[in-house]
Amino acid sequence: MLERKRVHDLRGLRAAYNAIYARAEFGEREALYARVLELLEPRTAGRVLDVGCGAGPFGQYAAREGLRVLGVDLADRALARARARGLPELLLAQGECLPLADNSFERLVCLGNLEHFLDPAAGARELARVLAPGGVGVVMLPNAYYSGDLWRRLTTGRGPDHHQAIDRFAGWREWRALLEDAGLRVVAVDRWDKGKRWKRLFPFALAYHFLYQVVPDRPTERRARPRARERRRNSAP
Repeated sequence: MLERKRVHDLRGLRAAYNAIYARAEFGEREALYARVLELLEPRTAGRVLDVGCGAGPFGQYAAREGLRVLGVDLADRALARARARGLPELLLAQGECLPLADNSFERLVCLGNLEHFLDPAAGARELARVLAPGGVGVVMLPNAYYSGDLWRRLTTGRGPDHHQAIDRFAGWREWRALLEDAGLRVVAVDRWDKGKRWKRLFPFALAYHFLYQVVPDRPTERRARPRARERRRNSAP
């Protein structure tokens, strides 16, 4: 795993993201959010937890599809932007310490955020803790071997950098191991290439980001069931 840390505590991380959201916000194409909802398999008018919601682009999209979303973020200014989008359920909290009950959500997402946590393993354990039995989650994580970053390394000598306070990059199997060690069973792994369909000509291992469809993997279930082999999809945009 590649790691680059410019801050080392919650105070510094919150300050960094408040500074970012004072001038800008993050978001993806709606095609990503549509794919995430397909992987979530949401129930009609269900409730979804969005950990690291930022300015609320996923929550806004999901709300249009009839879902209720509780957005959680550690940056006050991110939540202010989400509130301006009309999202009513927002919570200021750190992803590694969610003030939520065990097994309290049947659907959750963490899209492009876990890699920026102070402790991503602790954050993944919190996702596993709040995801109810029978629930489904989707976690998006960045690839250390994205084709564009490999080209950049060849031409500039520099590795991947998303220019955030904390950046981490890993291969798809490394991220899968982190999620499964935290108590999340990976059911399927999809790819996201920023909507560039021609990128699907490249091998799966060179995708931009990976989308992990996960379910709770309780210790009793792990003893009773052999390790499942996840489905890998190379056909998503």
